[in-house]
Amino acid sequence: MAQLFESEFHKGVMVAVVESGDYQYQVLAPLFNEYGYGFVAPDQKLIFIDGNQHHVFHKMVEAHEVAHIILNHTGIKGPNDEAEADSLAMVLLRKYGYYQEANLLIREFKKRHGYSYNHIKNKQNKLKAHAYTNF
Repeated sequence: MAQLFESEFHKGVMVAVVESGDYQYQVLAPLFNEYGYGFVAPDQKLIFIDGNQHHVFHKMVEAHEVAHIILNHTGIKGPNDEAEADSLAMVLLRKYGYYQEANLLIREFKKRHGYSYNHIKNKQNKLKAHAYTNF
């Protein structure tokens, strides 16, 4: 059975963690293969997370997908959407005390985006101001 809960990072956003034993996983597996550990249905404010991944990834993915919602990343992806979502996710993770997950995201940043996290630190400061003033 999928775990369903409201995101602690953004009120009104629901999160479903779906494991392979759940009948819904078979339907979602191709989407996990295409999009990675999770994805968001922004119009429904619903995040699906692949529950077969290590639990440390769950909050990281939740924060990343919430960041897409906060940043209004809908429709066609822009070239920097994923890096922007990762940057805001790091802010959210730290704000809520998920330091292990934030550090994991920093370590994965270069592999995911082709440049280091420090490359966009100034942009993160702008996102940080946005995150703290809009919650």
